[in-house]
Amino acid sequence: MRRSEGNFLMATNVRTKYANQIFNPATVAAAIDAEAFKGYRQYRIVQELPFDLSDTDAAKELEVWLDQEQFHYIWRPTFIQMDPPRPSVITEYPELVISW
Repeated sequence: MRRSEGNFLMATNVRTKYANQIFNPATVAAAIDAEAFKGYRQYRIVQELPFDLSDTDAAKELEVWLDQEQFHYIWRPTFIQMDPPRPSVITEYPELVISW
């Protein structure tokens, strides 16, 4: 295995674990309930890491659960805070916004 292949697998593994953590239906359901209890009608899953996780298995499973529970959702662009000395090529990534 080449170093680049190993690095790709490590990055994929970290992203998969992170997606499984933040897109867990039980966790999302509890967060939705907490926001609804406060009077809000939407919940945004705010990611600490700026990755496009919309194509992960965890995100797709959450979308199925949201459809079953008749929630509305959309993947909205979130802009990355630019670091002036090291500008990023990518300027945005999608985050999931759920409404009811």
